[in-house]
Amino acid sequence: MTHKNLISAASSIFSVLGVNLTPEDSAISYLPYPHIFENGLTCLYILIGVKIGYYQGDPLKLTEDCAALQPAFFPSVPRLFNRIYSKIKERLDSLEGCKGWLA
Repeated sequence: MTHKNLISAASSIFSVLGVNLTPEDSAISYLPYPHIFENGLTCLYILIGVKIGYYQGDPLKLTEDCAALQPAFFPSVPRLFNRIYSKIKERLDSLEGCKGWLA
């Protein structure tokens, strides 16, 4: 990837997703840096001047990191969303009675 490619990708993330970030906002960086999506996001954050917070390195502590950083923008990949969905679904399936019926 060239620098021009990264800047182009960052500007397209900004315009296509309609992300309205300002220098007062913060974002969390938890994807591996070699991940192309993380490269584009980091470039976007730097272009806008967004504060970047890095997670502790443990995916299980990602919620703690988000609570501490309070990111205005939480980009993710499908794999993480699938994990979150399966945890919620598992918990809802274990409910009984009226709670289970409503869930």
